[in-house]
Amino acid sequence: MSLELITALYFLVLFAALFMGLPVAFGLGGTAVLFALIFEPRALLAVASAFYYTPWNSVLVTVPLFIFMGSLIRYSGIAEAAYDAVYKLIGHVRGGLAIGTVQVCTIFAAVTGITPPATITMGQIAYPSMMKYKYDRSIAIGCIAAGGALGALIPPSVPFIFYGLLAKVSIGDLFLAGVLPGLMLAFFYSVYIGVRCWLQPHLGPALPPEIKFTTREKAQALVSIWPFILLIVVVLGVIWGGIATPSEAAAFGAAGAFFINLIYGRLTWFVLRDSLVTTLKLTGMGLWILIGANVYLNIFNTLGSQDLLTQLVLSMPGGTTGILVMMMLIILVLGMFMDDWAIIMLCTPLFIPIIDALGVDKLWFGALFIVNIQIAYLSPPFGFVLFWIKSVLPPDVTMGDVYRSIGPFVALQLLGLTLVFLFPEIAVWLPNALK
Repeated sequence: MSLELITALYFLVLFAALFMGLPVAFGLGGTAVLFALIFEPRALLAVASAFYYTPWNSVLVTVPLFIFMGSLIRYSGIAEAAYDAVYKLIGHVRGGLAIGTVQVCTIFAAVTGITPPATITMGQIAYPSMMKYKYDRSIAIGCIAAGGALGALIPPSVPFIFYGLLAKVSIGDLFLAGVLPGLMLAFFYSVYIGVRCWLQPHLGPALPPEIKFTTREKAQALVSIWPFILLIVVVLGVIWGGIATPSEAAAFGAAGAFFINLIYGRLTWFVLRDSLVTTLKLTGMGLWILIGANVYLNIFNTLGSQDLLTQLVLSMPGGTTGILVMMMLIILVLGMFMDDWAIIMLCTPLFIPIIDALGVDKLWFGALFIVNIQIAYLSPPFGFVLFWIKSVLPPDVTMGDVYRSIGPFVALQLLGLTLVFLFPEIAVWLPNALK
């Protein structure tokens, strides 16, 4: 059998296994073992190697620590405090509650590193509040979903950690590369909501004039979130300042989140247990997927398929631009059916040899990759954020309502991706400026 046919079957069997519902880790590892047994039994040594070497990568320590930090922060009251602040500060502006929701999600993203906490928490807090003041359902759902997806992009982003591990790029530089694209998207969402609600006031009415807040009340609301802002600044600052490694900063952040909960009286046995269990589940899932991906790709290389794939892609018409566009389309399509960690662990090792051959900056490509990932979160039919937010919305909200709400925000995400593609400085300027 020709190498070309083996390579094609390698991918087809994998996707067939995933579409049948096999867990990603076992789909990757099982496909690889099957092809090794048939075509190259010596390649089975890659299985033992992946199990032994993968867990010992020091970068992986960062993942459970940031997840634990985010899980603890979810119970700390930051969402309630931040939403109260924006409610009092800009609630009297048309669309103010929806704009404020995006800003709270941005803050939340900066202390969690993952997408579910912001999406679920703001779905529980912001949606009822916006419905109380007669906001349009699509605006309310859309701003929560789009804001929640920022958790994949704004540091400390766990997807960036996995990409950096596989692509061998500085985690600190990747965090910096995600700052401006993330803030740019948050700005786009806010401007869209503000303009549309100004033109169509019924979509996001201002708070009634009889609801008033004193300057003192507004100041107190802002002061209530200072511990969380300080935690963000310190954790990211020590990384970017070269004072600590990402792993050390993650440990500091986890300890900081622990003490914030303790000081505010929110550190109960339930909170601690749930945070630890969540951390264990997500970290365990990520580690198994990483092991499966390593097995899959090691055997893929042993068969000679990686060299074939690289040569095939490099010979395609369209040059570097055409190849990058094709990669972005692949990520976008996969994101409709697979979770972000699986996409990163499958595509990164396949794409990086091609990126190296093209001479493309892996830092910039990483920013493009993760911007695309958070678009995939909102892409029907199986965008994960859509199902997370549906799970916390009232029963009268249908999946169709959720799908209809995200169209304008997906368009803004595609605009953001296009701008980062056309102007790499959006991603790479900050990391280069702080070197």
